[in-house]
Amino acid sequence: MLILAQILLQLIGFALLSLSIPRHFSQVFQHTSRPTKRTVLALRCGGYAFVILAVIIAVNSWGVSLGLVYSVATATLTATTLTVLLAYISKLLTVVGRGFTPTTK
Repeated sequence: MLILAQILLQLIGFALLSLSIPRHFSQVFQHTSRPTKRTVLALRCGGYAFVILAVIIAVNSWGVSLGLVYSVATATLTATTLTVLLAYISKLLTVVGRGFTPTTK
């Protein structure tokens, strides 16, 4: 159950981090305009917070040595999954970034 929580937290964190890149942001939300600096900062802070929270939970649950191993293993799995999502079905990521509305400039 804890590994599933790791995967979910890291998937949300990496999705927010990838949405902070203007290219992925416009690919997911189908806008030609770039996100504002405030939106990029909020996406990055949220993404790093989720990834750090996942690592902290893993270290508290399994100790430092196994916690870091499980964190890196689940990060590999979630990064690969997110890469496939961005490459083939990027519309699914609109659920993760729904709170960060695209801005027009």
